Amino acid sequence: MIKTKHHPSIVYRIYDELKEHVGRENAISATALASQFDISNRQLRVYINEIRNSGELEKFIGSSNEGYFVSLPKEAELSIRRMEKQAFNMLKTCRANRRKANLNGQYKMPLGDYYKDVIESLGE
Repeated sequence: MIKTKHHPSIVYRIYDELKEHVGRENAISATALASQFDISNRQLRVYINEIRNSGELEKFIGSSNEGYFVSLPKEAELSIRRMEKQAFNMLKTCRANRRKANLNGQYKMPLGDYYKDVIESLGE
């Protein structure tokens, strides 16, 4: 038996509002949606993510530069590609930051001044 996850009431209210915005051309901006529920844009993204990951709330919530909307079947693939692109960009950023933080598996060992001079003289 599948258990239904119960969400906070605001998640259901946001979901109900989104169901009024069907199709990309009827998108509601994040700012307008957040102000309607008196929450921050950041908190709205958390709730949208919860809606998107819920097995209980079945509508496909898409997004565009114009805002959030219930995706029509013909828009679904475009919305999925947009999410994948965002995810890949985030992974690229994580990878670059991992290298910058020297967390790529190659740690630097502190050397004394003598060894630093030797290494610098070798051009490394």
